[in-house]
Amino acid sequence: MEGGFDVNLYEWMTGLRWKWAERRFGVWGVRDYYTLLEQMASEGAEITFGYVLMILAAALLATAGLLIDSPAVIIGAMCVAPFLSPSRAVCIGAVFRDRRLLLGGLFKQVFGLLLVGTATAYVITVLLHDTVPGIEVTKEILLRSMPTTRDVVLTILIAIGAGAAASLALTADPRIVAKPWGQIIDAMIGVEIGISLLPPASVIGIGLVLGRLDISQNAFWLIIVNILGLNFLGSILMLALRGVRLRYLVLEKTIRQTVEDTLAANLATLPKEITANVVLLSDTAADVHVTVYTEADLPLPASMAQTVTSEIATKTGYRSKVAMETIPCRAHSTLQPEEAVARRVLWHR
Repeated sequence: MEGGFDVNLYEWMTGLRWKWAERRFGVWGVRDYYTLLEQMASEGAEITFGYVLMILAAALLATAGLLIDSPAVIIGAMCVAPFLSPSRAVCIGAVFRDRRLLLGGLFKQVFGLLLVGTATAYVITVLLHDTVPGIEVTKEILLRSMPTTRDVVLTILIAIGAGAAASLALTADPRIVAKPWGQIIDAMIGVEIGISLLPPASVIGIGLVLGRLDISQNAFWLIIVNILGLNFLGSILMLALRGVRLRYLVLEKTIRQTVEDTLAANLATLPKEITANVVLLSDTAADVHVTVYTEADLPLPASMAQTVTSEIATKTGYRSKVAMETIPCRAHSTLQPEEAVARRVLWHR
């Protein structure tokens, strides 16, 4: 009690409100949802050759659109820019407290924008400036380099809105995360993210060639502000408000590991493969579907599902419904162990 104020009661009531919010607004009923988020973030933090090529194409379009003062061409560049995946890596990595994902996604953004996007714009502008007359600062360039206070505020709001939309696409209707048509929504959100990032990156390169360091400097700071608004004020905040937490990812993994350990301890012959799909129904219950691949048609013990359910309750405290099936299979491989692992990763992706 401090000055008539019960600190313990306040902390209890605050925790109760957060618990209620997570139960009300949390993401439930989606198979392997948190594991899928981690996989998306892991892929989004990787710099691939395709990623570099897409930025090259987008930067080419953006630079041409800025120099000919064409909003339509700039919009086309935004449609090509592949900045959604690294943005998601940053926000999911932050929520899951995974430094590798957070820093990997942030580096991928900066690498794509400044080392690829800006460099491409610089090279294109150098080539055009020496061979084509009329290469000069346009209105579209000034919009990203000499913005008014109104332009700055609205640009930040666009970045925050794009980041929030990227997170809402994962949480508002979370079942689309595992659906192919969810990529259509991702494409539209990617355009919004491209609005905030790609044109200023191209303006930096153009300003350097035209000898306008003020333009390049202002565009650089605009990118920094947009990255902060996009990743931290938009995406991370929205995921946190929607109840995405590290403990649910750990819970999914713990349930899978418990299933594998229990089967290994109770079966005379180890299965070829075990697949456990986890659906978190609430913060106290889960639905688990287990598929066991065996070389022979060996039935599971009648009490195996009950045993697994008991082990899950012991390890996690969760109530669960466990359904198990066996699939007989024959397999032969000449792949090296590391090749088999790589192939399995690609298959699950």
